[in-house]
Amino acid sequence: MNSTPVYIEISQASLKVLKEDAGLELPLERDTSGRLTAACKEKLVAGLQSFLDRKPWQPRTNAFCAIGANGVLLRRLTLPASAKEEFQRLLLLQIENEFPLPPDDLAWGWQPVEANNNKAAHREVLVAAVKKEGVEDYANVLSTCGVNPVFTVGALVRKSLCPPQLNPYAILELGRSQSELVTFDPGVPVTLRALPPANGASLAEAVRKNLGANWPGRKVFLTGANDEQAAQLQRQLGNGVACEALKIAGILGLKKSVEQNGGSPPLVLQVKTKRVGGSLNLSAPDVKKWAVRAAALLCALLILPYAEALLLKPFLARKLSALKADKGRLAVIDRELEFLQSLKQTQPPYLDAMYILAKSTPQGGKIDSLTMNRRGDVSLRGSLRDATQVTDFRTKLIGSGFFASVAVEEQAPTPDRQKLNLRISAQWKSVEARAGLTNGPTAEEIEKAKTGGKDTKGGGTMPPGMMPGMPASGLPPGFKLPPGVSLPADLPPEVLKQLQSAQH
Repeated sequence: MNSTPVYIEISQASLKVLKEDAGLELPLERDTSGRLTAACKEKLVAGLQSFLDRKPWQPRTNAFCAIGANGVLLRRLTLPASAKEEFQRLLLLQIENEFPLPPDDLAWGWQPVEANNNKAAHREVLVAAVKKEGVEDYANVLSTCGVNPVFTVGALVRKSLCPPQLNPYAILELGRSQSELVTFDPGVPVTLRALPPANGASLAEAVRKNLGANWPGRKVFLTGANDEQAAQLQRQLGNGVACEALKIAGILGLKKSVEQNGGSPPLVLQVKTKRVGGSLNLSAPDVKKWAVRAAALLCALLILPYAEALLLKPFLARKLSALKADKGRLAVIDRELEFLQSLKQTQPPYLDAMYILAKSTPQGGKIDSLTMNRRGDVSLRGSLRDATQVTDFRTKLIGSGFFASVAVEEQAPTPDRQKLNLRISAQWKSVEARAGLTNGPTAEEIEKAKTGGKDTKGGGTMPPGMMPGMPASGLPPGFKLPPGVSLPADLPPEVLKQLQSAQH
């Protein structure tokens, strides 16, 4: 069984393949937009299938592909620390904000950044992205050849070829069609540029321009170059910058990076290939392969009725996983519920205080002004008929259990001596002390409000001028009842006698 991984380095002009100790280099032909031509795809499929020599029955192996710097953008993003699902959502929003294309139109990947001043409240990541169209061409070709492509950025994995550095440094890849320059600070990629090919002074000028006059690094490593080229570039750069040639092929940096990272590159580009219009039919159909597939399908149809339990097991496992994932949302719901309960407990009981004041105010009383604050201080000004009503009003407020203290600060008769002006201050109790109170109108009061104050229980007719709560003795001066009004028999004798006198 063949499971040996394949390493591929893709540049503008060629595609290099490494499998164990064997290597292959294939030229690339591109159209005016930079994508592979149809003829080039067919040649690549034929060359790769011959080199890989994969049998139809063998499992697919991974092909780790390092793409060139053309069109690749690097961004260093800072995100708040969060759960995995929330982090993915925030990362997509940041990518959509930072890059010119939406995430669905990009092949992108990320890796964490280990900064010295790492804060627990934030998470810093490096994101690399490139237009998905070009990467899809490579993915379709490699999928047709029977391998699973895994893409990364070639310039980022070359740092595995360099010895550990404590200061900022740069890596320059010299190529026939173009060169690539990437800077690290010290181990985190900062910039990535595609430069003109290696042709002496023009390359040195491009390197100097991209590094900048204030670049803090003093070391440039060269791949695909010899000592003479490194010495020449060092003289041309000047300014104390040392150049060192790494006499190792760049594709070996990809292999070393994958091995050091546990079988995967540190940064993997996510690519969703589209199989539209037979874009993968780049070679002649294999009759034997299709015959094997037809036989396998026939066997599956024969076994399917007896494998229902095995077929349903993955479905039930997915449902269970979905339920466990939804269970994680309960913590969020609990936090929101606690927040709403906290709001309910801490909100001032203004309506409750106003209801108790209105219910406790005697008949004929008047409240001119009322002030309350969040600390529970209540102050009101009003007028009542006499001192008895003042005492009754204060007694009802204290008896409600809502107020901790009620004090009559001031009371004075009006100029006509008919009423008393008063000022009362109160303080309502704490939340814990009010927990057992039931504030609000009773069912009987609500029903009475619906009927407009009419007596629906007794069958008598209420005389005109009589209102609920009228005192049992004494009528207003000059009060007269029209003739013919029937009086209820259940009135107190004193009131019945006075009303009969007023009727005559």
